[in-house]
Amino acid sequence: MVKMLKKSAAFLIFFLAFYYPIFSQKTYWASKVLEFSSERVIPFQTTEYRAIQALGKPNVLPSLNESTAAWEPSQPDSPNAEYITVGFDTLIYLHQVAIAENFGQGCIEKVLALDTEKKYHLIYQSQNNAVSSSKERGRMFNIFLPTRSDYQVIAIKLILNTEKIKGSNQIDAIGISETNEPIKSVIRVAKDAPKEVLRVNLGKGVNSRHQEFAPVISSDGKTLFYTRNYMSVFGKQKDQDVWFSVQDKDGNWIKSQNIGYPINNNDKNAVFSVSADGREILLMNKYNKDGKLSPGISRSYRTRQGWAYPEEVKIENYYNQSPNAEFAISPDGMVMVMSIQRKNTTGKRDLYVSFKKDKNAWSEPVNMGRQLNTFEHDVTPFIAADGKTLYFSTQGLPGYGDNDIFKTQRLDDTWRLWSEPENLGEAINTPNWDGYFTLPASGDYAYICSINASKKEDIFKLELPKTAKPEPVAIISGNVLSTTDKKPVECVLTMTPQNDKLKPEVKNYDPQTGAFSFVVPLKEIYDFVPYAKGYLAINESIDLSKEISYREVKKDFYLMPLEVGNKGVLNSFTFEQGESKLQAPALKDLDRIAQAMIDFPTLEILFEGHTDNQGDFQLNLKLSEERIEEVKNYLITKGVPAERITTKGWGQTRPIASNATEERRKLNRRVEFTITKK
Repeated sequence: MVKMLKKSAAFLIFFLAFYYPIFSQKTYWASKVLEFSSERVIPFQTTEYRAIQALGKPNVLPSLNESTAAWEPSQPDSPNAEYITVGFDTLIYLHQVAIAENFGQGCIEKVLALDTEKKYHLIYQSQNNAVSSSKERGRMFNIFLPTRSDYQVIAIKLILNTEKIKGSNQIDAIGISETNEPIKSVIRVAKDAPKEVLRVNLGKGVNSRHQEFAPVISSDGKTLFYTRNYMSVFGKQKDQDVWFSVQDKDGNWIKSQNIGYPINNNDKNAVFSVSADGREILLMNKYNKDGKLSPGISRSYRTRQGWAYPEEVKIENYYNQSPNAEFAISPDGMVMVMSIQRKNTTGKRDLYVSFKKDKNAWSEPVNMGRQLNTFEHDVTPFIAADGKTLYFSTQGLPGYGDNDIFKTQRLDDTWRLWSEPENLGEAINTPNWDGYFTLPASGDYAYICSINASKKEDIFKLELPKTAKPEPVAIISGNVLSTTDKKPVECVLTMTPQNDKLKPEVKNYDPQTGAFSFVVPLKEIYDFVPYAKGYLAINESIDLSKEISYREVKKDFYLMPLEVGNKGVLNSFTFEQGESKLQAPALKDLDRIAQAMIDFPTLEILFEGHTDNQGDFQLNLKLSEERIEEVKNYLITKGVPAERITTKGWGQTRPIASNATEERRKLNRRVEFTITKK
């Protein structure tokens, strides 16, 4: 067998793989290490350079870079043979072996296949013993058998002569196939990713001679927070502060301002994330009472006087073995994704998820899994406005050079099941380090930290192609006003999706700090209920069930002061024709009225029922009385004394809309209320 393979050396073809369309044949990548001669060891090592790095798909190719996510023998240019044997989960009849040599190619001396009888078969032997000093080379090394083997392969063994290629030698992946269609290393890019994207430096309003990085854009796209790393005239790092810029009416970024105390002090300050309504920011480090910083994270709220002194964000069993970290918050404020290093980290920094437990307490971080996390640093996470799309930066997946930006989508509510990450493509990613990808709710433009022509990090704006965008959403914003004088009322505003699978959101509305803002998915109907003591909420709904593209909805909600003579219509009261049974939305309104009547023991209310004009006049009058009696009975069950509730049925005598269509008749089948005593 060995002689036959030597004579057939002409059939062994070696391929350098670039990014062609993904291959159609089934490729099986090594899944376990059976033996190895040595592996590189460095101080404080986790899995860098270890033999297990030869498992799975290629992490680097088609880029040609030295990487920690590859097996590297302990000593370069060793006089002794180095070897590694890897196993596979699937038995196949072998036609091809592909070896990802991502650095120092050409040192493979022999390749052997192990069959089910534990017998080795030589399938490749190097005929070139020349010594080379080149280190900037890598390839996908494809070895083809003349025909498929008559034995099933369970393992592949590589024997290296590291003296042949001076410097480090790295093996990133080993794959096998039953076909002779060349196995190639590909960059997984969205199918229709464009070749060119307009990339604009934000200019002197934002960027300076100093390093600008970690941009965070507000949901409405009008405020940009970022970190500026000051450099002295001698090139040494001096200070690091948070800055921000706002857009003028023409969409230009005005000259940036230092966010000032208490966010900035004499230490390293940075903002990682901003809430959907722009009223909360997440900050690097813990701000201690003595003004000094320590490892951790903090948050600050916008108040009437400015940003509040940052308070610690408490995460259960939080620790980070890396000096660096980044964090991102979901639009609803309930989920945090972080880039940190822990005991169970795959390689360097991994992505972890934590869930909000109460006002300022979060669950223990959970690793988000191998679909996302690589053996390299997986960093700068950003959760898009749809709450499903995640962007992050890594060098641990095939890309165009240094760290690239990748996009993935959440497949369930565990935040641990994700689609296979897609590279945003060569129009967005460069051969340099790319990270800190952030975009507003509209998804039209993204902001990214990248290297400028002077080899300094700046912030750029780029038009986002369709393939890179998250799912469209809507921003609902406005104020909560009094029904009497139309002045803003400080309150708690609850947004409840009518789809039970989605969770409600609660915001504190303070008119002194600006309008409220919710970022919500499309294709849903949302109920909004404000609450303030001494007022009754006027329930409103916003129907986005037919929307398919990004929208900005400006909508004010109302509270009615509990004052004698004030009147309102309970919009949630809709009755089926001829029916008096209360529907579920109406019960929620009545619960709020009951609570107000309990809070104010002398409050008395008149409820009036109305019908449309369909059917007999007297029957409609009776029906309106039955409906309003249902209201009274329900309030009594909630603890409101009967004597404080007055009812009146008007039948069809007081319409507020035409009865010409069913939609208009629904408006007439209503319940009104009037405060008669306080």
